Amino acid sequence: MEYKLIRQKRKTIAISINEKGQIIVKAPIKTPINKIEAFIQEKQHWIEKHLKKVEGVKSFEGNFDFKNNAYILGKEYKLQEIDICFPKAEDRGFQNKLHNLYLSLAEQKLPKMVEEISSGLKYNSIKLCNSKRIWGSFDRNYNMKLNWRLIMLPEELVNYVIIHELCHGLELNHSQAFWKEVSVHCQNYKTIKKQLELYSFLLQFNI
Repeated sequence: MEYKLIRQKRKTIAISINEKGQIIVKAPIKTPINKIEAFIQEKQHWIEKHLKKVEGVKSFEGNFDFKNNAYILGKEYKLQEIDICFPKAEDRGFQNKLHNLYLSLAEQKLPKMVEEISSGLKYNSIKLCNSKRIWGSFDRNYNMKLNWRLIMLPEELVNYVIIHELCHGLELNHSQAFWKEVSVHCQNYKTIKKQLELYSFLLQFNI
């Protein structure tokens, strides 16, 4: 099994798999190679499981054509139709125009979706973020951050992310109590959570 080994000042061996399916092993500087190989063998099942997940995301990504289409709340629009569908998009070069379109729609639509969904769940403020790792976050002061790339997801998945973050207003963790609260507001959250994983490639989307 091929992997990238990084030796560094640390106490334990750790394995991760990036979005390209590359296995990365981090180990203490003086760890013998046979100990590293044994650890990798121990984690074989975990590695295979996550490699399969990465391959699933890659395969799913092949369904999208970003050169010719824009994706807004799960709907596909031909790029030449942008002016017709969204005439208010600023024209400062096409890439800027499309980027501004996504940001503008995220600013318009995401807060409204939060307001509609939040019934009984408290939040203080909403800000858009540009994270490459997460769809959203929620702090103990009830401030919510939502990734602007959410605007490209199907509405059902966006609703789930919003519910997920709002429920952190009650439980700032991912405990059993937290997931129980999520299930009250989104009964099929387990299915949606798996669907959301397929869209993880969009977190790396640059425009």
